[in-house]
Amino acid sequence: MSNKKKYEWSADGSELPTIPLYAKTKHLVLQEYVKNWIEVLCGHGRHGVKKVTLVDGFCGGGMYKDGEQLWEGSAIRMIRMVEEGLKNVQQRKPWHQLDAEYIFIDNNKEHTSCLELQIKKAGLEEYLYSGKCKIITNEFEKELDRCIDKVKLRRGYSFFFLDPFGLDVTPEIVKPIISIGRSEVLFTHMLSGLVRILSRKDRIHKKTFQDFEVDEYYKDLADQSDFLTKQGYLRNQGLLLYRKEGDVEYAWTFAIMNSLKNVLYYLIHLSSNPTALEVMKKTLVKYNNLEYQYHYGVYGLGFRELDYFDKNLSTYNIKEANIETCMNKLREQFMKILAQNEDGISFEQLRLKTIQENPATIEHYFDVLHQLKLEKEVKVVREKKITTSKKIESKDIIIRAKDKPLWIPGLPYKFSNEK
Repeated sequence: MSNKKKYEWSADGSELPTIPLYAKTKHLVLQEYVKNWIEVLCGHGRHGVKKVTLVDGFCGGGMYKDGEQLWEGSAIRMIRMVEEGLKNVQQRKPWHQLDAEYIFIDNNKEHTSCLELQIKKAGLEEYLYSGKCKIITNEFEKELDRCIDKVKLRRGYSFFFLDPFGLDVTPEIVKPIISIGRSEVLFTHMLSGLVRILSRKDRIHKKTFQDFEVDEYYKDLADQSDFLTKQGYLRNQGLLLYRKEGDVEYAWTFAIMNSLKNVLYYLIHLSSNPTALEVMKKTLVKYNNLEYQYHYGVYGLGFRELDYFDKNLSTYNIKEANIETCMNKLREQFMKILAQNEDGISFEQLRLKTIQENPATIEHYFDVLHQLKLEKEVKVVREKKITTSKKIESKDIIIRAKDKPLWIPGLPYKFSNEK
């Protein structure tokens, strides 16, 4: 494990690293997502998902110092949030049972011994004794094939959390995970790590990458006018690389910033399912304290450490401003797409065309379309009849009010009765 001095655990738990604020935010995002993930998977339909496998590829020792208090690490939080998510599901579906297994990996024996101790102290030792939780001392890449085989054998759904303490998570690691199907990855990536990966792929921007890798020059570069453009390029090209070489259909980022301008690292979520992306976006909105199009003009959410301590900062105002801006942008996107589709477009197609271009949740989509209907800008057609329902179904056809596609009987002259 890299960065040993900063993140080092002793086997008996007497030595624990201190957790910085930005790392706490990362853990909060992780636990919220795991809980939401379980609620969506298990809450769907009458039966829901019966098996899940969660992998923490760089688990550490399971506990941190947080001032005079202790702060649980990612592995313990994952177990707790699966329990909490399942408990919430069972309030509606008391019969639902879930077979959850965990694989925690670290290449330092001191760390894995400490994690085992912390799991027992947390009152979760039954997971160890039952074999539902396996702690492995090895490098994650050397265990990856065995993890994938385990997931395939169990079937069900899987979630991989990779927080490699400054090491790079390459597309070559991501690809076999995503190829399992019904699997997703949440990982941390330092901005400098994106530089290293992209520099092997893009010779045109070689000078930019070299500039970013020099720490002193990086600091000086922060005040130059093209710095934000370069950060935006890195983020966007990084996602493009993972989509193409990792065979990933959906990708989203959450920026962790340690100053007004600098992105320290990204939380990157990769999946092959739009529902997974929607759950992640809903999760990230909760911890976002950045303006909607932050700094370098790319869509995204994030956490800026300095803002957290700014007593004059109104989280409520940021949230309200973000929602307003988000919905205005979504409205523009909708009308542009509808202008290109005079015969209309299904809500599902409209959603998939825009889902990676804004942080809007499904509720925002409903709200924008409802407002457009009230303003007589669009009409929603369900089974060849106009519907006024605020909730939109995936097969509903969205058309501009002034467009009159011939495929709807009577529409050029008179709309059918509202449904």
